Amino acid sequence: MFKICPNCGAHNTATAKFCTRCGTSLAGVVATAETAVQSAQPTSENEASTANTAAVSEQSSVPSSLTSSSAQNQPVTPQQAQSQVTPPDNSQQQVSPQPADTQTQSQQTAQGPAPTAQPYQQADQTQQQAQTPPEEPNPTVEATKKYAGSYWRYLVDSIKHPATVTRPYHQYFGLTSLAITIVSLALTIALMTGSAVSSLPGAIASNVLMTFLKLVFLVAVLMIAVVAVYYLVVNGMLGDRRRSFLTFTTEYAFHCNWMVFFSVFTLLMQMLGMINIGSIFLIWLLLSLGSGLFVISGTYMLFTAQSTNRFDKIYAYLIVGILLVIVFLIIMTFGLSSILGGIGQGINDFGRSFNF
Repeated sequence: MFKICPNCGAHNTATAKFCTRCGTSLAGVVATAETAVQSAQPTSENEASTANTAAVSEQSSVPSSLTSSSAQNQPVTPQQAQSQVTPPDNSQQQVSPQPADTQTQSQQTAQGPAPTAQPYQQADQTQQQAQTPPEEPNPTVEATKKYAGSYWRYLVDSIKHPATVTRPYHQYFGLTSLAITIVSLALTIALMTGSAVSSLPGAIASNVLMTFLKLVFLVAVLMIAVVAVYYLVVNGMLGDRRRSFLTFTTEYAFHCNWMVFFSVFTLLMQMLGMINIGSIFLIWLLLSLGSGLFVISGTYMLFTAQSTNRFDKIYAYLIVGILLVIVFLIIMTFGLSSILGGIGQGINDFGRSFNF
């Protein structure tokens, strides 16, 4: 006895539940003898097609219960068994034929987007690369620009109304004005003496340069000392403690900011080669006006201070004068002696160069 696989037609044992060749379930297949199977098969293709048509018509007309009962009593042909038994595994199910258009669409879906979409994708990628985020500005550069703009407004306000401080300014603006004035004057003097120093021997030129640097440092210390003396008198003797030292320096320089323009103008004249006898007189006049404004500003700050301890401002002014003389003597004692020593050494070196 054998069970014939309705899927592939392989012969299996009578007790087999699945086909040994293709794995199709043989639960509904009846075991038959080999001779019965051969007799049941059609003798020709026409008879096979006729038998299949008859079987299909009988299955459609007879209820399923009768068909199943009769199938147990009658031998089942391979074609009938294939139409009755469904494979348990989805992978073994037969796929119904699809139209040509549907197959073409499924193949295109499996292959991915059409080649015509690639240029658009490349264009999108290029556009995304082109739309890179802008570079962030440098915080240091932006802060410097903001500081320079505010300082320029501070200078303009001081030129328009040098006696009236209408609003608060940055606390370092006063030191900035003093630094610009000192550096401009130092460069002017350096350019004036540059041509003469260049013609001297190397040792003498270096000595003159060191003397010049000491003089610039001495002037800077002297200006800061003057502001400090006025601040101590206003803050300590008169009791006006509204401002810190840096804020006091900013307001002090506000009243004498003309010296910034005088020193820068002198430097420009020297750089452009416009220095002659007449221009030298103009330069000394501007420097004298700047120095006078610097001294007047301290006096103005003293007499416009808000006294809280009833100390007379005239006496405070006299005390300021005495303190300034003491500071000037101290600075000149140490600084000027060093400068004079450098000048004397330079003269000796100059004399040795001529074998004196």
